[in-house]
Amino acid sequence: MALHQPYRFAVALFAGDGSSLGSVPAKRDWEPAIEWTRFHFQRRGDLALDGSGDVSILPLWERSVGEPYCRGYSIEIARPGGRPVAWDFPKTHFRELASTAASIFVERQLLHEGDSYSYILVAYPAPQESPEINGLTVTNTSPQLPVQEASPKTLLARAKPYGAIDNDDMPVFISGQLLAEAAQRTHGAEGTETGGILIGLLGRDAASGDIFAHATAQIPAEHTTGTEVKLTFTPQTWAAADAALRLRGRGECYLGYWHSHPVRRWCAAKACSAEQQKNCPLAKDFFSADDQAVMRAAFPRAYSIAIVANDTAFADLSFSMFGNREGILGQPRGFYVLEEETSAT
Repeated sequence: MALHQPYRFAVALFAGDGSSLGSVPAKRDWEPAIEWTRFHFQRRGDLALDGSGDVSILPLWERSVGEPYCRGYSIEIARPGGRPVAWDFPKTHFRELASTAASIFVERQLLHEGDSYSYILVAYPAPQESPEINGLTVTNTSPQLPVQEASPKTLLARAKPYGAIDNDDMPVFISGQLLAEAAQRTHGAEGTETGGILIGLLGRDAASGDIFAHATAQIPAEHTTGTEVKLTFTPQTWAAADAALRLRGRGECYLGYWHSHPVRRWCAAKACSAEQQKNCPLAKDFFSADDQAVMRAAFPRAYSIAIVANDTAFADLSFSMFGNREGILGQPRGFYVLEEETSAT
């Protein structure tokens, strides 16, 4: 599965008066958008589960003025014997890059801190280059989805929604026991970040064809280094998790990870008032750049999820879930909590 980039993108910045500041190459990490596009069409049944078609990144030209000005970009995936599938993404995906570029122009004294600016996205044909570099073929690969045929009906019968459910997101079911274990570990860590690896099953509804995830358990993250603000996974962490997964022998796969945010400790260190703590943006649905980096490196699949256990001083422990939505990592999303099954007496 080759990755084709026939165009080079750049972000051009303009000062508040409309004068040009310059442009910077748009060196974007395309993989989250590619993963999301592939998974989106796999869920619809438009792509095979191995998703092996070549991928192209193409500009979406502005309708009024045309090239080189872009309103966004498109991820196109080839299908053997059929027309390719494609999904369009807005130019707002380059907003963070534009902000970084603005900081560069501030350093060059072409902008002042706090000045307004605007940006446009442009694209130009890339020079024709061989796909072979130093004898290696540049490809973009993604393993086949570990999907099993299953029905979510029995899960929905004992599920309660948690957070805002977006029907466009892949349904995720979380074992109540899993969350109880995460809460116990969070309280036991006494203000230090702790966490675990989420494992479970990917199911495909035979009736609708859609794909859902069922997180059946968490493997405590051993051999980690935890502080008040960061949890670091080590090679020993992954080795222990692999061994535990094999020992279970239930056909489960890695779905993501969870970790705690000891917000009460953060607030105590800053001597925040009770009212400040209740309004703190860190108290819920906060997913840091470090959190995103872990997700991008260790759990890059579009179905991957992350759970944060929010330990605050003003409320009971709560949970937030994050995922990849339309190519953007760390987007808050809802899920379903499963009540434990009871045996008939």
